[in-house]
Amino acid sequence: MSVRNQVLEAAQELAGTKPFDQITFAEVAHLAGVHWTAVRRHFGDKQGMRNWLMEKQCENQESLNDTRTRILEAAAKTFAEQGYTTTSLDKVAAEAGLTKGAVYWHFSSKQDLFLAIMERNLSQQMHQLPVQIENLLEVANPEAALTVWLQSQFDCLESGDGGSLLFFEFVTSSREQEIREKLQAMYGKSLETLGTFLLQMQQKGYIADNLDPQSLGIMVDALLKGVVIEWMIDPVRCQPQQLLHTMAKVIWQGIAPK
Repeated sequence: MSVRNQVLEAAQELAGTKPFDQITFAEVAHLAGVHWTAVRRHFGDKQGMRNWLMEKQCENQESLNDTRTRILEAAAKTFAEQGYTTTSLDKVAAEAGLTKGAVYWHFSSKQDLFLAIMERNLSQQMHQLPVQIENLLEVANPEAALTVWLQSQFDCLESGDGGSLLFFEFVTSSREQEIREKLQAMYGKSLETLGTFLLQMQQKGYIADNLDPQSLGIMVDALLKGVVIEWMIDPVRCQPQQLLHTMAKVIWQGIAPK
């Protein structure tokens, strides 16, 4: 193989593992097994190499998106099986059949990766929520429908990617301010979405007009997380089905228009 082909193959391989503007002559040279001046000779200058790399990454964007999904699925499986603390990016990479560098291209840390899984789950829930709540409030027996909906939300918390234990393990172990701020922003956005939709339902006359929709959304979310914690502590005494039925009755009697 010619030196030129060695350089181009090495550069293309690196383009699949990290952003184009973070790849250096030295990295390409090391992977190609040549001197860095050989890399410069073939690309002209640093900007010339970056332009070439950027074009390759644009061509491979669909492949990169597929890789990101593959990493998320492998991470969800690894977190669920091994827990948050013992999972590492090396283990996720092995599960996905990728290099650690490929994982780092998409996610800067284990915390960042776990947040991405949570964000994907929340996004899916928020996408389904408007139809779920509107259907719930329009049925003949909204109290019974609310019980079913609460059960579905409990199931998401209890058996999502890694389950509730994994979620609470992450929340309690995260000490980095940046990670906690990202978590706060993520959940804040979902709660704002829920509050906005509850406001719309209130304006249609489905919910009592003396209630604050944002506070109502936070209350329901907090109650569900509390049920999950109680269930984790004592699954025998805490029977979710009966407890959620009681919650639905109390909530509906409190929010229904008088």
